[in-house]
Amino acid sequence: MQIRQLLVDAHRCAGPLDDADTLAGAVDDAARSVGATIVERARARYVPHGVTVVAILAESHVVLSTWPEHRLALVDILLCNGVMDPREAWEVLAAVLQPSEIVATEAARGLVPSTPKPAVG
Repeated sequence: MQIRQLLVDAHRCAGPLDDADTLAGAVDDAARSVGATIVERARARYVPHGVTVVAILAESHVVLSTWPEHRLALVDILLCNGVMDPREAWEVLAAVLQPSEIVATEAARGLVPSTPKPAVG
């Protein structure tokens, strides 16, 4: 089993960082773009501004949080299906967020391949 996580800091976004409906739709589209199954959704709208959207997937999650006053969005895409590429999901979100700069970190997570133990005796 391969677990892949992509963390993206999206800076100087030109997209609708305070539009909860648009962002929720983008998160759903991102999950669907890799063939993920959405199990549950949640979102929070902050006062005076900012949004967090979560899609809980059968394959893990997509989380998007925004700070419109800083034109910043933080994205966490975690997928436990090795066929699914979190970068593909990110591309869907990037089209909506429209960042001019990103800092992305991708990591293999979780299970460590087991190595055979030497025989004792």
